[in-house]
Amino acid sequence: MSRKKPKIFLSYAHEDIGMAKKLYQDLNRYGLDIWFDTESLEVGELWETAILDAIEQSDYFIAVLSSNSMTKKGYVQKELKTALKVVDLFPEDTIYIMPVRIDDCLVKNRKLKRHHWIDVFPESEYQKGLNRILQVVSPDTFTIRNKPTELSSADVHDMLKTHGYYDRDRNPAGKGVDHQYSVQKINGDKVLVDKATGLMWQQGGSLKAMKYENAKYWINKLNQQGYAGFYDWRLPTLEEAMSLMEPEQKTGNLYIDPFFDTKQDWIWTVDQVKGESQAAWVVYFGSGDCGWDAFEDYNSVRAVRSGKSAK
Repeated sequence: MSRKKPKIFLSYAHEDIGMAKKLYQDLNRYGLDIWFDTESLEVGELWETAILDAIEQSDYFIAVLSSNSMTKKGYVQKELKTALKVVDLFPEDTIYIMPVRIDDCLVKNRKLKRHHWIDVFPESEYQKGLNRILQVVSPDTFTIRNKPTELSSADVHDMLKTHGYYDRDRNPAGKGVDHQYSVQKINGDKVLVDKATGLMWQQGGSLKAMKYENAKYWINKLNQQGYAGFYDWRLPTLEEAMSLMEPEQKTGNLYIDPFFDTKQDWIWTVDQVKGESQAAWVVYFGSGDCGWDAFEDYNSVRAVRSGKSAK
């Protein structure tokens, strides 16, 4: 039996609609039931009644806090007061109100201050904050960073430990991901959809190894062609690429599921190396680990996309 999706109300000051919409879109990407006024209100609906009903029926109330919402008068204060009344109906150990600060605002409301808040600022902390929200509202959701960044060796070590990824040298005790692969053929192109991570991968990839800049050009060509009917393919982050690493050798003596083509034994990632101006992280399925190569080195390409993105 599938688990019922929790109802989540997203409250914000309209001056903060940009960040509120980003939170809505990112949480919605994981299939969550988010009540967001610009998306949830029907034409002609009595908006005040609909909002109060949605708050009372919600399982979680995300309060987007900012210098705007904490100081302005308006309906956002009424939403918060309603939620603080609703929370009294829950047992004390139940999480209902989730304050999320988007700037360094001062929280003065005494009742609200009783609830631990999280920060999604600065931008470098956004994904960590999003993951903490998901850990509460959807603990079974597997979250992987999909935005490029610079990583040090220490960063990589921590990431491997956090996700439990196998790496022969850095994390030999890692068990890897319990994948749920589905092989599909779309417009004659083979892809693998992994329900465990929400990612869609090329079953194969480039037939030849290439330099890093050529790898990015190769991805652009893939999108121009509309591979498998999609136009948002990209180089994987190191987190995404290492999610494919199996803790033991499979077909072709590679540490990757036999569903995949074995020609792409070393693949580029989009993540660059902190402290190195011309180098990127690479996943070595032939040896069961990851490392980094200079942009002028040669590796294969396997493109990825977020499986739930629009076609």
